[in-house]
Amino acid sequence: MATGIIGTGVGVANAEAPITTFNLFIPGTWETDADADPTRPTGALTAVAREIEREHGDSATIYFLPYMARAFDNGRTYADSKATAIANASKVLAARAEADPDLWFTITGYSQGADAAGDLAAAIGNGEGPIPADRVVAVGLLADPGNGTEGQRTVGPTARGIGIADPRPEGMGELSGRVTSICHPADLYCSIDKRRHPVLGRIGTVLSEGAEDVADAVENAIDVIGTIARMNYAALSADIRRLPLLIAVGDLKAAHRVAGSVNLRLRPFVKLANKVDYGRVARVLDLIPDETGIAEVGAAMCRILDRVDLERAADLLGEIQELTWSAAGAAGARLGAASLPDTDIDVADVVDVGRKLVSLTVDTARDPDEGDDAHTGLLSELISPRFKELAKDLTRIVAKQAITDPSAIIRDAVTAKEFYSGHAHTDYARFVVDELGRTAIAWLGDWLAESIDAAADVPKRAAPR
Repeated sequence: MATGIIGTGVGVANAEAPITTFNLFIPGTWETDADADPTRPTGALTAVAREIEREHGDSATIYFLPYMARAFDNGRTYADSKATAIANASKVLAARAEADPDLWFTITGYSQGADAAGDLAAAIGNGEGPIPADRVVAVGLLADPGNGTEGQRTVGPTARGIGIADPRPEGMGELSGRVTSICHPADLYCSIDKRRHPVLGRIGTVLSEGAEDVADAVENAIDVIGTIARMNYAALSADIRRLPLLIAVGDLKAAHRVAGSVNLRLRPFVKLANKVDYGRVARVLDLIPDETGIAEVGAAMCRILDRVDLERAADLLGEIQELTWSAAGAAGARLGAASLPDTDIDVADVVDVGRKLVSLTVDTARDPDEGDDAHTGLLSELISPRFKELAKDLTRIVAKQAITDPSAIIRDAVTAKEFYSGHAHTDYARFVVDELGRTAIAWLGDWLAESIDAAADVPKRAAPR
């Protein structure tokens, strides 16, 4: 088995006085949260921490970083989560270093945690981190989306590619040689051959984020294409244009019905807007090879949807629905129609809301030759000449090529499930990395413990400053 480092000894005793270390562990996605107890090891790195505790006892402080550890849930992205990990870790390291000038440090991360730990190590190694490089004993990266960074050493079978987020261009600087990376060759988070997986590779590069983000971004694009393809744009456009006119002439019953129709048609887009960034989806669709043209049209439509405040539009339409019904009831009651709702709402209230709606589409009466820039109203984007033409293009593509499932076009072009189809990313406790038969987890625990032993040999290593 080829390895970048043949291996370390096991159980090597050190006669020197033990040094005190602060051992920072950054767990992977969903392995922790912002309120976690940092003194309680969690996730894939637990056994690594236990080995350091076993070898160094009270002289080694174990700290599992609390942070968001999310990827595209609760409205937060992988990038948001990783940023909190780096910020939290930097704060903790700086505070510990200031409190104890004799303290040494190790930094270890898994998956998203390795992404953050690797960025942190690169910053430290290049003089831009929270602590000096000469106070860092070792950095261990397991399943690092930035795998392939210059200055890291590799243990275990050689990875077939690089990390999904690409190697860090600045390298590890002064920490070169003290950073070890372990990556299962079948783990696309840290070993993606961008020639074999060009689409996933390009998306990872453009997003500059981890594999969870890439997979979710692709799945979001698939969802959006499916929703876009099902929409009746001609009916939506006609209803948006009719609604202000119906309110203006006092046809409240028809206005109530049309407002409900528009709200119903917009609902899928509103629901998606709560969990996706349409601009981001457009960027993903731009990268997907597609001979049908669906991805290209979908990307253009997403850019328009990104400019529409769909939530505000839905709220206003709901208000119009309620008021038109209530006002119609008030008018009917005055005419003796007892079956209609009894209310104090006046038609004037509906007209006032109608003015708001008109203000959102006031520019729809302009000459289409003025171009898309003429359409600045909230809903006018959805009835602009450009959006109308894109809707026609989409309809033509689906009809001409007899496409029954437009989202399948995107799914076939790039399968995000590849990230989850195997167990390589979660199998490091069984992944053997050296001739002694040690797994990645066991090797990492031994290496960190022995690196601490080596740092205690003061004649060979300068004391931290």
